[in-house]
Amino acid sequence: MTDDHPGLVAEVFTEPTGNTVALAGDLDLATVDVLIGRAGSALDQGKPGTLTLDFAGVRFCDSVGIGALVQLRQRCDHAGWQLRVVNMQPSVRRTLVDLCGLGSYLNVVETPTMG
Repeated sequence: MTDDHPGLVAEVFTEPTGNTVALAGDLDLATVDVLIGRAGSALDQGKPGTLTLDFAGVRFCDSVGIGALVQLRQRCDHAGWQLRVVNMQPSVRRTLVDLCGLGSYLNVVETPTMG
């Protein structure tokens, strides 16, 4: 299932352990409803598991996007799901993990660096 918006595309994948929402674009005031809608749909499918947000294609996340991520974490907790965020771009990681300190709360999975 996909949801296209000029600034953000979200695709939901069903997996044995839960669901993944793959995102591409910017997460901001204009696009946050795409994330909330797709993630909400993923939480409504099947028994609780892990909701994975794949941020590989997310180039930018503003304060509204950060608020939406906190809201999704709370919704997951309430529904018995575990939230995790994977594949963050360095600039988005700096905002969410380094500046806001949300790495543990959002269960950010660090990707190994090449070197």
